[in-house]
Amino acid sequence: MTSSQRRVKQITILSIYLVAISSIMFLIVINLFPPKPVVIEDKVLVQSLQVVNSGKIDLGNGKADFWAEIKNPNDDYGVSSFEYSFILKNFNGDEVKKNRETFILPGDKKRYVLLLDVSSEYELQSFEIAQELKWTQLSRFNLPELVIRNISVGDSNKAGNAFTVFGILTNASPVNLKNIQVITVITNDEGNIIGVNQTLIRDVLTSGSRDFEMIWNNKLDGVSISDIKIYAQSNVLSDRELLIDLQQSPIFDR
Repeated sequence: MTSSQRRVKQITILSIYLVAISSIMFLIVINLFPPKPVVIEDKVLVQSLQVVNSGKIDLGNGKADFWAEIKNPNDDYGVSSFEYSFILKNFNGDEVKKNRETFILPGDKKRYVLLLDVSSEYELQSFEIAQELKWTQLSRFNLPELVIRNISVGDSNKAGNAFTVFGILTNASPVNLKNIQVITVITNDEGNIIGVNQTLIRDVLTSGSRDFEMIWNNKLDGVSISDIKIYAQSNVLSDRELLIDLQQSPIFDR
């Protein structure tokens, strides 16, 4: 074996030795100081609630009603409670902010909120909803099923009342509901909202039905009623709105 061959052999053996030592040291370091796992949290990707429209209805008796239409573009996420504000201003420049709370269910594309019986000297400057919202996931198949039937409208036969909307609500949901909010929206031939009202129906068992009546103190004179829409919702995102424990009901898996 020549000296040149002997040197190549020595270099090869040394290289193998260094690789082996490096591998052993790497394994020792990995076991003594394991790398920290990188945790990637799944963030809920939701779209913001949208204010579609808002307006004022002058009742002609020194009072006015204000309304706003909100849209939830998320089919599987809702908000159990959030704050909204009607910002009003009168002819003297005095500004009043009326804060209220409500909820919105997943996929609710037409949610009305109302501010009733306010002095008609005020005009609606703006309508705002809270920005920091706590979203709750709920399948659209678990939303309450509320049926409105036998709707009748016309002049009220009760003293002091002028116009009434009557109907029957049936809870077709598989759960008993503690509070059901019912809102009526009346529009004219031009599609403008000319009347709004709301009521609350309490403690409706599954498959149960309840009568309801909404009364206006002013007549809808001189207007042409084209359509009457009645919206009923119950806040099933909140345990307090159910007459049974959510955890005992398999249809609500959240």
